[in-house]
Amino acid sequence: MENVVGLLTHEKGSTLEGIQQCFKNFGYDTSWRILNAAQYGVPQKRERFVLIGAQAGAHIEFPKPTHEFNGKTIGFKDRSKFVQSQSKLPRALSVVDAIGDLPPLESAGKESRYQQAPTTAYQASRRGDSRELTLHEAARHTTKMLEIIRHSGPNIKSIPDGLISSGFSSCYSRLDPLEPATTITVKFLSPASSKCIHPFQDRSLTPREGARIQSFDDDYVFVGGRCDIAAMIGNAVPPLLGKAIAASLSSLLN
Repeated sequence: MENVVGLLTHEKGSTLEGIQQCFKNFGYDTSWRILNAAQYGVPQKRERFVLIGAQAGAHIEFPKPTHEFNGKTIGFKDRSKFVQSQSKLPRALSVVDAIGDLPPLESAGKESRYQQAPTTAYQASRRGDSRELTLHEAARHTTKMLEIIRHSGPNIKSIPDGLISSGFSSCYSRLDPLEPATTITVKFLSPASSKCIHPFQDRSLTPREGARIQSFDDDYVFVGGRCDIAAMIGNAVPPLLGKAIAASLSSLLN
C-alpha cells in the first residue's frame, strides 16, 4: 500500500491504526516506512508512505537504497520510520541527469525526434529502443506568464512585486538542475500550481520531461488528453521505486 505521508497524521494517527488493525484481524502483520524515491535511482525527492503486509509471523523487509540522498525530508517525529541511505552509494540523480538529452523548446514548441545521444545511463535506459520522441510538447504560456517565468528562481521570492498576487512558496519557481526534482504533482504543467519550470528554458516541463523524472520509459503509452496524462504521471508510483519494492516482496514470497 502506498500513499502520501499525510496519512500518518490523519485523525492524529487513528486512521493508520485502524488500517493496521483491520489487516491484523484478517491474520496479517504489517509494517511501514517512509521511502524517498531519490534513494532508488529516481531523479526526484518524492517521499511516500509504504506499508507491506504478510501472513502473521513472516519477516517483512523494505528495499535497501541504491543511491545516496540525505536531503531535507518531510517532518515526522519518528525518524526510525525513514529509510536511510548509506554512504559510499552513487549520488542521487539530478534533473539534468534525467532530461538533459531532450531537445530544447520554447513556449508551445513541440519536437518528435531525439536530437542528440543520451549523456547518462539513466537517459539511455529510459530511451531503450525508442526512435520516436512522444509527449515532448511545451505549454502555450501567456505573455504575462512568460514574463513571470523569465524572473523565476528557486522559489516564489524571485518574482518581483506586482507580477503575482498569491501562491505557495514553491510556485512560479525553477527546478534545480543539479539536484533531484521536487515531487512531480498532477499540476506539473502549471507554474502557478507547482515547482515545474525548466532549469534553463523559459517554460514549464513537458509531459515527457515529467514522465522521465518519474522514471517512466519513453515507450510507455499514456492514453487521454494532456491533463489526463499529467494526472496519470503525477499520481503514479515511480516505476523504479515500484521495482525496488517488488524485489523486496519477491524475497518475502520466496
